[in-house]
Amino acid sequence: MFGFLKRKKFGQIAVEKGLATEKDIQEALKEQKEWARQHKIQKKIGAILTEKKILTPDDVKMILEEQKSQMSLMAWFAALFGMSR
Repeated sequence: MFGFLKRKKFGQIAVEKGLATEKDIQEALKEQKEWARQHKIQKKIGAILTEKKILTPDDVKMILEEQKSQMSLMAWFAALFGMSR
């Protein structure tokens, strides 16, 4: 019903803003998966893209803030319409 309320993924926002390419995101996700396999912990995609100098720390902060504002909007709609996430 409210498809526009789907939370965008970090990489999706980075690509939409022209900060990274789809290829950058796919490579970072592959590295993230490998890191988790080797170290048994998940490394954040923003950290990987920053280490590769694709994103700056300010880019990561902006993307995370956008995700946070999306979550707030989703919570507001859920409360308004009595929906659960």
